[in-house]
Amino acid sequence: MKFLKLKIFGKPHVLMFFGLMLSYSGSSVIEGAIPTLVAVGMLSPIWIPLYTTFSRAINASAYVVARLIGHYSPYRVLLICEVYDMVITVLVILLLYEGSLSTLVVLMTYFILASFIPVITNIANGTYAGAISLKSESTAVTFNAFSLSLLTLATLVIGRPLGSLLVNYSIYLVLIVNLVMTAASFFFRWAAMKRDTMFPTGRNQYALNNNVSRLNLVEGIRYFGGQIFRLSASSPITTPLVYLSMGLFFYYLPLWLAEGSDRKGEIVAMAGVFGGLGSMIGPLLFFALKERCRYRRHVTIAILVVAIDEIMLIGMVWRYGNALSIPVLCAYMALILLLYLAASYCNVANLTARQKRYAGKRYPDMVGIAFSMASLAMLVGTWSGYMLDASSHPMVALILGAVIALLVTAGLWLKTTGKTDT
Repeated sequence: MKFLKLKIFGKPHVLMFFGLMLSYSGSSVIEGAIPTLVAVGMLSPIWIPLYTTFSRAINASAYVVARLIGHYSPYRVLLICEVYDMVITVLVILLLYEGSLSTLVVLMTYFILASFIPVITNIANGTYAGAISLKSESTAVTFNAFSLSLLTLATLVIGRPLGSLLVNYSIYLVLIVNLVMTAASFFFRWAAMKRDTMFPTGRNQYALNNNVSRLNLVEGIRYFGGQIFRLSASSPITTPLVYLSMGLFFYYLPLWLAEGSDRKGEIVAMAGVFGGLGSMIGPLLFFALKERCRYRRHVTIAILVVAIDEIMLIGMVWRYGNALSIPVLCAYMALILLLYLAASYCNVANLTARQKRYAGKRYPDMVGIAFSMASLAMLVGTWSGYMLDASSHPMVALILGAVIALLVTAGLWLKTTGKTDT
């Protein structure tokens, strides 16, 4: 296609970015269809917590997956994943059309088979970004900021709402849209691979040639076991602690707010939109301010904002409850936007610092560990919020979340860091 010959579209990382957007959009269309399938009775309500727990458990295995695929070219891994996604989608369409198997069995099997894709693609995408950082830190920062920001657009604003809408007409439409987006993603990733020189042999040359030796599994557990709990700008535990803090209430706060309104669906949707906007703005704000200070200060300030935001939410819940006048509703939505903005800002700053510190052979393992920790933190936070009955009484969950964020902020603020923890 002629537009690929233009200079900007010929750059591998730009093509990879479009592939990333399309891939995540397709997966989000499927994810967005699940709640509607539950609502219309095609899936049992128990499927949502069970599927969430299952997918998080798979994601928690990311370190082991990273050990297996980290030395391969991320292009090869991603292209294989796209082919796998297309094959199982086509098979599901054929099985549903043929009709000999129960629709419920076919869909549940498909969702389970598709749930293995994100952990692999996240590691491969992270490895690719790590290779970019070795070549150009500024390009890596740009890739991180814009990919994290616009992925929110692709998933929360486009993919999931589209899935919820299309499934009302036909499950075939959902599957076909995912198939088309996955095929387009394959094309962009393949075009990027043909133009890239970082992985000429199909292996991760940047990781293989770096002078930092790769650790075996036992050595890796010992080394990274010491790194995980050393709180710093580049630590793989920093952002997961923020997720733990927020996970205690952010799924449940919109439900609690909706209890005080006659327009429950609109309140939940509004909270999702404002949260999505915050997640989009955060990485772009970091990109604009990245030169102002060291990564440690970026991360510390972002987590402090999360803590302050949670404290303000505590005050709002105590003072106004969920009796939502227009000003009170606007205040809640503003705090939700700010909370997601600060969390996404922290995430991209933490990611960039980690790419710089653990560049080379150890980085794929670090991607796996960070992904595992984030999944576990979200799982613990979500179930803890459920046990605290945060959807009916969010105060305890908010207080606990604020305490966690304040402790992380204090730990970062007081910590003496080395030169590598920028």
